[in-house]
Amino acid sequence: MRTRIYTSTLITLSLLSLPLGCAVEDESEEALLERDGEYPELPAEGSELAYGMLRVANELDYDTLDVDVDLDSRSATSIIEYRAGADELIGTADDRFIPSLAVLDGLYWLGPANLWKIQDYASLNGYVPTALPAAACEPELEDAVAECLYFLEDAATPIQSQLQGQYGWAPFKADLLSSCLDASDATYPSADYFTDAGAVGYLDPLLGYQSLMCELSSDPICALGVAGVADLDQPECADLFSAEIELDEAEVDATDRADWDAQIDALESACNGECGYWVRVYEYEAGVAPTLLGDVIDVIIPSSPLDYGYGAGYLTRETSDQLPSVAAGAQALLSDVLADLGLSGEPYEVASAADEVACPNCHHFLDTYVIQLRDAGVIIVLDVETFWDS
Repeated sequence: MRTRIYTSTLITLSLLSLPLGCAVEDESEEALLERDGEYPELPAEGSELAYGMLRVANELDYDTLDVDVDLDSRSATSIIEYRAGADELIGTADDRFIPSLAVLDGLYWLGPANLWKIQDYASLNGYVPTALPAAACEPELEDAVAECLYFLEDAATPIQSQLQGQYGWAPFKADLLSSCLDASDATYPSADYFTDAGAVGYLDPLLGYQSLMCELSSDPICALGVAGVADLDQPECADLFSAEIELDEAEVDATDRADWDAQIDALESACNGECGYWVRVYEYEAGVAPTLLGDVIDVIIPSSPLDYGYGAGYLTRETSDQLPSVAAGAQALLSDVLADLGLSGEPYEVASAADEVACPNCHHFLDTYVIQLRDAGVIIVLDVETFWDS
């Protein structure tokens, strides 16, 4: 539910509820207590106690902060207003979390007395872990980031790559990472991903992921709260999504390779020497998955074994989980490759790139078909060269 917070109204009501003299007296007592050192210092940033305090500040609603934690109403309002963002509504795109005790301490009307109440409540109500969770990117969170990238790649309007030497259609991973990991941007808004998933379209991905984790009933992550997801996300999750794609040629059984070569010989014989076929198989380099189709084609095309190379290749996304539109013999070859690699029935995406090499009184076409199996971390490439006289 969206809750609008009106600071001036709440402060006015709070002041009206007490005689002015009492309010001044209370503030004087707090000042004396602070000078006398009766309130303990804030715990160290990153400690278990700090972690619990941030959970309380980030997860509890206004009424709980005001009544159960027993904060001054102005302190509770200040916390909620910070989290609500500019629109003063909780549960909207511009929400944000309190990332540190320093930020919490710097909020309006947060002083030693109120910080002590937050610390006391966190300690007594199970918000302080016995040990901080190990810094890691939880599998559920990693999957959610990957799905965000996939969604944005598919949803973004394709634009021809403008960078020299790049093939395919944008966006590339480098374009999408900041939107999925840091903050949604106008070109590739991660907010659309969260909206499509049934969550509030948060501009801050951490809030969106927190919402998704709870909706997916992932208790270990949901229990961490926004502060916990933020702590685990940076930089451990970001490191898993490098924008630099690196592929290793996969080791293929010699018998399987010989079978593929035999099928290729048959295909080339059937076209009377006017075609050529090559099969390549790659595996993902550890630490860079998931790799997007735009990035794959950008690496695959320049490394093509075709002698003439591509001049202006372009990427076409084809129907997923269906073999590309090539000759029946070539489709049979691809089916055998999938089977020999133990990948029959696995989901995959298909892209193709095409180019025509200028030649006098003839036609010379270069085509590359890419089958990407994201779950398996494998890429299969079929290069085809065809030519004939005009």
